[in-house]
Amino acid sequence: MMHYIVSVPLNENIASFIGKKGSEESLVFYNRRLDDKVIVVLYPSNDEVKQHYAIAESMLLSGQIVISTASIDKLFGEVIVAASLIDKHVILTDENDVSGILAGGIMKDYEISSKEELLQKITSRAINGDAGSVRVDVDHIFPVKGIGTVALGIVTAGKVKVHDTLYCTSGKQVSVKSIQSQDTDIQEAGIGTRVGLALKGAEPDDMEKGDLLLSTQAAKARSAKASLKVSALAHENVAEQSRYIFVSNFTHVVVKVVKLGTGECELSFEKPISILKGDKFFLIRDRGPKIFASGTVLEAMA
Repeated sequence: MMHYIVSVPLNENIASFIGKKGSEESLVFYNRRLDDKVIVVLYPSNDEVKQHYAIAESMLLSGQIVISTASIDKLFGEVIVAASLIDKHVILTDENDVSGILAGGIMKDYEISSKEELLQKITSRAINGDAGSVRVDVDHIFPVKGIGTVALGIVTAGKVKVHDTLYCTSGKQVSVKSIQSQDTDIQEAGIGTRVGLALKGAEPDDMEKGDLLLSTQAAKARSAKASLKVSALAHENVAEQSRYIFVSNFTHVVVKVVKLGTGECELSFEKPISILKGDKFFLIRDRGPKIFASGTVLEAMA
């Protein structure tokens, strides 16, 4: 089974065309199965307070980004800036001609698609293999009567299997009792799979959104060294002691720029967070474009 995680930051009609609405919090999940392929859409909720956090989450977690051109407005411009900051394949719908907006080379890897071609274009992309250490990014934890603690998340590395022993960045060691995906019990799940894991060894209060389940132990980070890329369209003078919102997958936190170098920086987080070396992130500010910078964690420090 091939699993595709797709960000749809604009236009819920596109999200609902691709899949059937599922769970909803800061992100709304839409799911569709096509023979041996499963598409999971991440669509930001309409909560204006959380909207930019959710847009950032969806783009960071996805393999592809589908951007609707139905409305060429301020939010469309902000989404284009955010998408230009990360190395993801972008599919733009064909409702409006946006060639003039993209003429300056702001977007490197993109294509235009009609609504009818969208599913084929999404599923024609290759997916990375499942080799390597297991990582599940957790977005929801809750108790289920007769089952125990269930963690919902996305497999972002490796392949998780029933009976695996995993380590949570909260400090707990857990065992995977069972795995569900798309309401079906399965024995293992690879990269891109939206999973529900029944866990032994942890209570719901022992974990939180943004925690990681890993095959090797890792502590939460209080600071990090990172590369930094600021959009030229943002006109932001990033300086030492500047504060922003840091978003990496399901985690967001206030961050302070402690030290600034050429293309690199040292960051201090308001509270310990679950990040690892190699993780991508966005920085968000108060004024538009709100998602104005991206980077990669070079070293996470406890």
